[in-house]
Formats: sequence, C-alpha cells, structure tokens
Amino acid sequence: MAEVLGVASLEVHAESFGDPVEAYFECITTCSLDDGECITTCTELLREQV
Repeated sequence: MAEVLGVASLEVHAESFGDPVEAYFECITTCSLDDGECITTCTELLREQV
C-alpha cells in the first residue's frame, strides 16, 4: 500500500511548486492505481489548499 502525503506535506509541496495542483499530482504519484482511498485523500487535500 502506498503512503499518502499528509496535509503538512502537501502544503510544503504546494509552496515548493508554487501551485496546489502540482502538489496534488505529486501526491497521487505516491498512490497505487488500485488504491482509490489514497487518490480520494489527495483530492480532499487539494480542495483544502485552493
């Protein structure tokens, strides 16, 4: 199972990339394609950032 980035980690990625969408894509690359929960979590974190 892939490790999901936490909210703090997504915030750091968003600051590094300057774009929450890029941070979202970074998050989903850590997810397995079969792990819908991980992808959902990344989507929820993106919604909190924009």
